[in-house]
Amino acid sequence: MNRIDRLNAIVVHLQSKPKVTLDELEERFELSRRTLFRDVRSLIEAGIPIGGDAGEGYFIVDGYHLPPVVFNKEEAAAILMAGKFIEQNADQSTADVFNEALIKVKAVLRYADKDFLEQLDQKVIVRSSPSIAKEGFPDSNLNTVQTALATQRVLKIAYHSNYKDEATRREVLPLGLVYYSSRWHLIGHCRLRNDMRDFRTDRITQVEIVNETFDPSGYPDYADFASGMLDGSDAKEATVHFLKGVARFVGDQKYLHGYIEERKLGDIVEMKFATPSYEFLARWLMSYGDFVTVESPSELQGMVATFSKELFEHHRQYFE
Repeated sequence: MNRIDRLNAIVVHLQSKPKVTLDELEERFELSRRTLFRDVRSLIEAGIPIGGDAGEGYFIVDGYHLPPVVFNKEEAAAILMAGKFIEQNADQSTADVFNEALIKVKAVLRYADKDFLEQLDQKVIVRSSPSIAKEGFPDSNLNTVQTALATQRVLKIAYHSNYKDEATRREVLPLGLVYYSSRWHLIGHCRLRNDMRDFRTDRITQVEIVNETFDPSGYPDYADFASGMLDGSDAKEATVHFLKGVARFVGDQKYLHGYIEERKLGDIVEMKFATPSYEFLARWLMSYGDFVTVESPSELQGMVATFSKELFEHHRQYFE
């Protein structure tokens, strides 16, 4: 990147946030603090109203705006690719807003780049999980949740727990959004349980932003909380053997049950799991019948055997 392009990029970066530190600029542009300090001084001398200092960070004085930003075709292509994912992995309101933004991006492209983007648009497809492809992405109230997160305001929600098959009303202090297992999850402090909780947004049936703010710094980091769940810090390990012919049909389901890794052993595929519930894992494994064998632990082996016996007893009338 030449210096003129870098100076323009610095101004755009400064406009993107209330305040930007030199550390952040160093990380993005991979230049020394001395060089970046000179760049900022050059921009100030050129008449760009930049406030702040090297210690606390810099900002663009409120009211100043660059002329309309022009995207190159690589930047527009990246935005297009992001849009393909959003179409399949966000609720309709979010997808609609992004499509409006994409139209504005296309509007400022050169004609040659518009044709480039149109050709790319026709040749890129993102397939969602089978359930989403069949039913469409659920209304997840994502716009409302995002607003509450950005403004640090309390949410009142009606939430349906699939595990207990019950509906509850709660006040939640929203701390973060995490996407995993083909769903968006709201991580927040639940006043009903007085603890951190993970709420699947598609199970939030009603949501309302309360006119009450809170300080997120007084609560655990949502990213650490989510990582603890996904890493299975309280999970129990299991080793399972699938026949090679059926292992390929396991697909994304394995990630819902704490899949860690696998290795091929001839006609067998050995998979390791870290699951918070042996019962949940056992009932899923039973759907693969005699194509799967639990290697360890003995607790899970016994559970599968017990469930198999119960299933046989339930259906034994058909064998007599």
